[in-house]
Amino acid sequence: MEPSISSWLFRIFITFFICFLGFASSDSSRMPTITMNSTAEFQNHTAISEFRILNRKALGDCPDPNPYLQINVSSKSGLSDEEYVSVTLSGVLVPADSDWVAMITPAHSEVSSCPFNGIQYQQTGDFSKLPLLCHYPVKAQYVSNDPDYLSCKKKECKKYRNGVCVLTTCSASLKFHVINFRTDIEFVFFAGGFETPCILKRSNALSFNTPKMPLYGHLSSIDSTGTSMRLTWVSGDKERQQVQYGDGKSQTSAVTTFSQHDMC
Repeated sequence: MEPSISSWLFRIFITFFICFLGFASSDSSRMPTITMNSTAEFQNHTAISEFRILNRKALGDCPDPNPYLQINVSSKSGLSDEEYVSVTLSGVLVPADSDWVAMITPAHSEVSSCPFNGIQYQQTGDFSKLPLLCHYPVKAQYVSNDPDYLSCKKKECKKYRNGVCVLTTCSASLKFHVINFRTDIEFVFFAGGFETPCILKRSNALSFNTPKMPLYGHLSSIDSTGTSMRLTWVSGDKERQQVQYGDGKSQTSAVTTFSQHDMC
């Protein structure tokens, strides 16, 4: 008995439907790969770096019971207006390329979540429900900038057994360019890179010798006559100051004060 026209049409429909499902499933299986790679593909083009979004990370202490870990800063009794300081890390058991050090000011900064800053972010149109840092690291660099760190060429024995060293730790040194921020600074040793940071160790606070020192003087013309000049500078003191010029002449400055709340 020959099959009817309706049965042939039914077979054709079933075959087409199966083929359609096959193409649809293959296309949908490729979509997550495209979506997943799109962020990494366009990250450099949008100028978004891992460090720039660090203030949207939740920072806490690392679950690291290492009793040997130390962070020390080579500096005199006080910091000058501009200098290079050496930060030394020691007692590291397992060096990682994701280890990094940040310079933070003021030294009493809260580097954990700061939810009340969300109100200020919402004023800019940012309504993302993410952690917010109260303060932002001023500078940072990976510890691997010391070429001897990952290979642990700077070793120190921490434990001996029968005259044989059974436990060694690694160390590294980094240099930071420091200018007068007028507030105390500290250095913090992080693990986990910029994406999943956690705190390993914090240094002691460092103070500047002259936090109120007038700095960064700038001369400019008031008009085109060339008979007068304007001198502006930045100071940590809101009191009026004097400028000496010419042959024993002096003039008292006018003070304009701005704070963090004046910045956008």
